[in-house]
Amino acid sequence: MPTAFPDATSASSPTQPRKVAILGGGISALTTAFELTSQPGWEQSLDITLYQMGWRLGGKCATARGEHMRIEEHGIHGFLGSYYNALPVMRRCYEALGRTPDQPLATFEEAFKPESFVLMWEYIDGKMTRWPFTSPRNALVPGDPASMAKLQTVEHWIAATADVLDALLDHHAHAYADLGLVKSAQWALGRTLVKGVVAILKSESVVLHGVESVLWKALDAAWNWVRDAAENLVKDNTELRRLLIVAEFLLAIVRGCIADEVATKGFDPLDEENFSDWLVRHGASVMVASSPMALNTVNLSYQYPKGDTARTALMGAGCYLHWTLRSFAYAGAFAWIFEAGTGETVVAPLYEVLRKRGVKFEFFHKVESLKLSADQSQVDAVHFAVQATLKDKHRPYEPLISVKGLPAWPGQPRHEQLEQGDALRDGRVDLESYWSGWRPVAHRTLRAGEDFDQLVFAISIGAVPYLCRELLDASPQWRTMVDKVTTVQTQTMQLWMNRSTTELGWDIPFQNPTDTVIGATYLNPLDGQVDFTHLLQWEDWPQDSAPKSLWYFSGAMAEYEPPPPFTDTAYPARAHARVQAQCVQYLQASMGPLLPKSTTNVINPPGDPMGLDFSLLRTDPARPGEGVQRFNQQFWRANIDPTESYVTSPPGSTKARLKAWGCGFANLTIAGDWIYTGLNVGSVEGAVMGGRLASFAVSGYPALADITGFPASQAPV
Repeated sequence: MPTAFPDATSASSPTQPRKVAILGGGISALTTAFELTSQPGWEQSLDITLYQMGWRLGGKCATARGEHMRIEEHGIHGFLGSYYNALPVMRRCYEALGRTPDQPLATFEEAFKPESFVLMWEYIDGKMTRWPFTSPRNALVPGDPASMAKLQTVEHWIAATADVLDALLDHHAHAYADLGLVKSAQWALGRTLVKGVVAILKSESVVLHGVESVLWKALDAAWNWVRDAAENLVKDNTELRRLLIVAEFLLAIVRGCIADEVATKGFDPLDEENFSDWLVRHGASVMVASSPMALNTVNLSYQYPKGDTARTALMGAGCYLHWTLRSFAYAGAFAWIFEAGTGETVVAPLYEVLRKRGVKFEFFHKVESLKLSADQSQVDAVHFAVQATLKDKHRPYEPLISVKGLPAWPGQPRHEQLEQGDALRDGRVDLESYWSGWRPVAHRTLRAGEDFDQLVFAISIGAVPYLCRELLDASPQWRTMVDKVTTVQTQTMQLWMNRSTTELGWDIPFQNPTDTVIGATYLNPLDGQVDFTHLLQWEDWPQDSAPKSLWYFSGAMAEYEPPPPFTDTAYPARAHARVQAQCVQYLQASMGPLLPKSTTNVINPPGDPMGLDFSLLRTDPARPGEGVQRFNQQFWRANIDPTESYVTSPPGSTKARLKAWGCGFANLTIAGDWIYTGLNVGSVEGAVMGGRLASFAVSGYPALADITGFPASQAPV
């Protein structure tokens, strides 16, 4: 049974506000606190404290500053234009932040830039071949209530998908020019018919009457004829073949959406079926279902069993359809890129607003366990390991530093504030690692009714087996959720180059000045890549040896055996070395197609047309290194901790997700991209939705109708 939702004026006593303890400092935890404190007069009804392991916030979005103040991330981050909850939250955050015009990143518009270019890849004639794709922009403004209101329904998403297809048909018109007269006439007829499909998709009558519509049946039959005829026309024309893939992919999505009555029945009933089977069932050929167009979604969200990219991707069809369909119904642009690091653009502003509002933060508090009451009806206690204590007991820990006037997160704790600062100063102890071996300096227990009235568990599901054993023993629902909602480890690397992207061989012009290179279907295991050169302005390099470009790579990391016990403190070093070796191997075999002038055959022909010329990596002039040694001064990361694992959406997992208010324990609310959100895909958007749902569970705010993507049918009764 769902818990009751107290209104914002209720309290644990007539004179004392309810104490809310939020466990975890990731995006979902911060969003929970942000929404709770967005209610007028919240201070009279709520007393909020957030408890975080280590010295920084952000979870999987945490950012650190390394040598030369370089930005070091957990992976590639950005917002899609379809982040209907995250974008408005960040707009409201920047409005509340109140930076003056002379401060850096003072407004939402300064902090987030539109991005419309996507680089996909195909393997053609024995080599990787680029497939550039620029999505059309629209007049909708991310975070603007009027604009976002237009993006609420499946009907609109279908119409927006039709708009993208329509624009692609016009954009690729030049591809018809090199066909013969007969072929041109045939394709022109087919294009006319597809235009007809586009037109009818924009009509609500199709959604209302579905595949039983006479007009839909006629157009569907016409499309099948066009596809059969086109297969012979596109054999020697890559661009037309790609246009066929896009058209067939989008039409299969729309056809399946209508046939399965998603507008009325929702996405959840489809999640027992794998995405690729669903696409084929609704008219997509195997070629289309295995194309980069279809794999973008599963690659962006790491949907590979145990992180093994050599295995078939698994993703519930409902989750896949929800994410993919709405990704074409974006506000303004396909994506919005952070102007600085994730920590500076997203996490620090949220933290600053919450501090200003009066939320308390307890850093260096690692949750050890949650304990239930004797009758197992609620959480009775939370046990912490206190990792470090403050020298000044009367002042809170100040986690941020200033880099070029921008609040940022350091790569290590601010030792000068800590009693244990000298012992931590050499950097050999990682307080964010479960395998750190660091002995706590104290233990602390929060008691229900004394230290908290409501508990929000906003730590990633990967940590649940370690922290919530009593809950798992008491609740079959929790055990099923942990079993079905799986996670994968990930890996990332960042390369600072001493040549510009153009000098490295990039030759595709962008249609928009803020576009950059973003891709998710390149070679495994680091199939994601992005050019983040614009971030260099926020780093602090010597002027005479500053890098000229900055590239990020990210992907899943296969787990062939369970993680070792936390007493095996050498495990992080082994994982770090494993990622280093994989990155070097990847660079030696994969750079030619992406950046053709970055390989050794450019400087020293004949050389290797695939392998990176490691002399192009920026290194310290005082210790340059030779060959692959230069990689040692780049950044790479193995995301192996339970809290860092990426949440996946395999078939059958949606029904196992618990709701924020339905976890079975009276004083406990859960938050994260792993709970039931309606989107049910690991992402910042999912984390924000989870945080907003947790706020609703605690206080009744925001209204469920304002949490876009959460089905009304799943509201508590």
